[in-house]
Amino acid sequence: MPLFFWTGIRYHPDMSRPFIIATVAEKGGGKGLFIQLTRKILPEKKIVSVRFSDIWREIVHLLGQEESRENISQLATAVRAAFKNEGILVDAMHKRLQGIDADIVILDGLRKAEEVQPMVRDRGGILLYIATSPEARFARRREHAETTDEKGMTWEQFMRHEAIPTETSIRTIGETMADAIIENNGTVEEFGTRVAAFLKARVVPRL
Repeated sequence: MPLFFWTGIRYHPDMSRPFIIATVAEKGGGKGLFIQLTRKILPEKKIVSVRFSDIWREIVHLLGQEESRENISQLATAVRAAFKNEGILVDAMHKRLQGIDADIVILDGLRKAEEVQPMVRDRGGILLYIATSPEARFARRREHAETTDEKGMTWEQFMRHEAIPTETSIRTIGETMADAIIENNGTVEEFGTRVAAFLKARVVPRL
């Protein structure tokens, strides 16, 4: 298997700073680890990460509700339905990117197809899918829970989370729209080798 798979999607890049890498991956896929490895591999570059989910988390926190994956998903689904806009986060994310001083901005956790064109394509960036098996992701989420309802969850609970609306579109986006795919089913060292190959081939030449 190649270190990473380049899908062949092409577009005209915008060479202005910062360069955008948007990650799409199911929970436990390794988005956070990708950011850590990128900073380690490119220490001379200023790298800033911006999470799509932070906006929903901030609203949940302001409402005084539990920061669970279910609450975040229900809020996101309700807001998108209320405004009839699956790309409702785009304007807010554009505002967050304004004035960021960086060589690379990693947009962590893109989830909707409607976000790809304005957040990635129009900015000349790369959409990266981190492909990981459910079994590997379940083990990682059990060990490193991000939300309150992931602590001590069972396989059945994990699979129910996989079926919620904000999760179901991720694999489709990754398999049909991503510019590059990196597998992350093995060790950190193996993933790091793949990330380094991807950065060297597809990111560094465009900085």
